[in-house]
This record gives sequence, structure tokens and C-alpha cells, in this order.
Amino acid sequence: MNRSIFNCTDGYTFIELLVAISILAIVTTPFLALFSGSFLSINNSGRQSVAVNLCRQQMEAVKSSGCAAVRSSYPEKGGLSTQIEETVAGFSGFSRITSVEPFYLPCPRQPGYSYELLKIEVTVNWVQRDTERSETIVSLLGCR
Repeated sequence: MNRSIFNCTDGYTFIELLVAISILAIVTTPFLALFSGSFLSINNSGRQSVAVNLCRQQMEAVKSSGCAAVRSSYPEKGGLSTQIEETVAGFSGFSRITSVEPFYLPCPRQPGYSYELLKIEVTVNWVQRDTERSETIVSLLGCR
């Protein structure tokens, strides 16, 4: 029995190939959806991390300047907070709002005396997938 490679009739039929390709497509489709969903999640997390870091950067800049500089940069308007809105250089699509409000904490040991604090609030806004998002950080700065 001398069989040559060219005369061999063993192999896969067209139906068997279609079934194998269909099973492969059914198995790989959820993996592709998983990859695209994880890409969107990573992108969203990255933009949120940028917003938090921009909040922290502004908060540290305001707090490190001291009470006198904060009062002159953010003057009171009848005891209400002062807000400054700005776009963030180098970060397109991000805007930042910084507000400073006086806050008085009564001293329990000395009636009639209160500690003066400044409530600093930094909010960063950005648009992500047609939805406006924001991150806010609030801190207090003690003044003498």
C-alpha cells in the first residue's frame, strides 16, 4: 500500500472548520469585552488620579503660603467665602475652583474666645464621556 501525500483523502471537512471557528469566536468574545472594559476603567482612573493630584497641589500651595497671604489673595466678602476659578495650565479639560471661608472654633476653656481657622476647599472639574465629574478636598488652616 503505497500512499502519497497528494492522494490522501484524510482531513477536515468544511463543516468541521466552521464549527471550530464558531466555538473559537464564542470563547474569545468575552475576553475582548473584558479588555475594552478594563481599558475604559484604566482611563477613568487615570483622569480621576490627575484631578486628585491637582487638588492636592493647589491645597499645598495655599496652605504653605500662610494665613496672611491667604487672606490677601482671598479677601472676605461680608464673612462669606471667596472663590477663584481657573483653568489648569498643561491639563486641558480640567478646571479648578479654590474657595476660602473663615471658620471660628469656640474655645471651651475660655468663654468668649475662639480660634480663627480658614476653611480651604479645592474642587477640580473635568468632563469624561459626556459626564461632568469633580473631586473635592477640604482642609483647615489655623491662624493666630
